[in-house]
Amino acid sequence: MEDINEHEIDGLIQTMKETGIKGLMKYTDVLVWNHICERNWCNESNREGQIKFLKQETDMEYNEIMNLLNRYDEWRKYLPSYSLRLNQNLDSINKKINSVIPFKYIGNSPNKRLIGFVDEGNDINIYDGIGKHLMKLGSVDKKSWSINWGTHSVLQQEHSSYITSSVRELKNRNWL
Repeated sequence: MEDINEHEIDGLIQTMKETGIKGLMKYTDVLVWNHICERNWCNESNREGQIKFLKQETDMEYNEIMNLLNRYDEWRKYLPSYSLRLNQNLDSINKKINSVIPFKYIGNSPNKRLIGFVDEGNDINIYDGIGKHLMKLGSVDKKSWSINWGTHSVLQQEHSSYITSSVRELKNRNWL
């Protein structure tokens, strides 16, 4: 069972508030399924893939799954569609919450950056979260602990010092 972050639930609750009590009571499962599809937690676009996903991830019976998918198809045109910006914001929040070294302000204006380290598979990516979207500053190879600096941003000495000392800390934490 996968844990669901609170910010994901907040977005879903807002949608449910907009439907009112009657809509909430009658269509909660459809609203939740819409959220799952919009966030690409189930990236299956065909019905067979969605059925398989629901069989694996829930304890729903086949007739319950079919009922949900039929109701979803019926109501899809009335349900909110998540914009690219909303999905990016939710992904950004997710990365900030799941960081291995929490995002922290480094430096002073106008050179202030919000730097954080996020574990994403074989690498730990280094992001600047000061703007509307996360900007990748570089990545750390978890095998060699080498930093691959990004080419799009100019870092000040205080930023690169913080990053290198943080990588050293991560290396010591993971090697001991």
